[in-house]
Amino acid sequence: MSVTTMKVPTKRRPFLIVIAMMLALAAGLYFSGNWPQMGAQLIHEPVSQPLGAAARADIQIGIGVGQLQIGALDQPSNLIAGVIAYQDQNSLTRAYAVHDATASFTLREQNSQANSLIKHSDDDAIWDLRLNPATPLRLTLVSDVGNSTIDLAQLHVTDLDLKTGVGNTTLTLPRQGQVQANVHGGVGNTTISIPAGVAARLSLSTGLGTVNVPDSYRQEGNVYVSPDFASAANRVDLTVSSRGGDITIK
Repeated sequence: MSVTTMKVPTKRRPFLIVIAMMLALAAGLYFSGNWPQMGAQLIHEPVSQPLGAAARADIQIGIGVGQLQIGALDQPSNLIAGVIAYQDQNSLTRAYAVHDATASFTLREQNSQANSLIKHSDDDAIWDLRLNPATPLRLTLVSDVGNSTIDLAQLHVTDLDLKTGVGNTTLTLPRQGQVQANVHGGVGNTTISIPAGVAARLSLSTGLGTVNVPDSYRQEGNVYVSPDFASAANRVDLTVSSRGGDITIK
């Protein structure tokens, strides 16, 4: 499949060179995995929340350090289920409520590195979570430090807000429905797969890196539109920004 590559304009080069050096330092420290762990131990916990009578859900998930993996449940009786691991120096917030048939679920790690200039990774801290495939979802995901693999292909996501700090992101969008999605990346590459049969309108921007889009999309400045977007039943309106890294749409 051929792609169109858009390079970043060079008029801001002196400023971008300084930013590039800072981002390269941060990325190097993270991806090397060699920064000392300060004796942190991992806490492993199961996650399971029944769906109950809720007809839709707002889900907020925030991981501080580690790998975030999101997919679809095989058994739709639960809203969410899986296993998480987090460092014992961090704290965890869980909350669940139902109001007017809308479930609100929050699972958030309070990252002890949040105010630290130097951040380290922990590849053993994995959040492997599965969501109900039949329930309409408003999904907010935050990953501070670590790679993210987000597979929404079988999920009924209507709104997505994904924010990452340091790490690579792989996102697969839903196969059906109309989706409003915003992806804000920090340092790392962002790869987004749009399933066959799904139309898209893309607004893409990167501070340092390139943007790669299939040639079949019509370009209007920083916006790319698939040929059948206006009339498609299944479509996504997607905004992606990255401070440092490539954005690839496929």
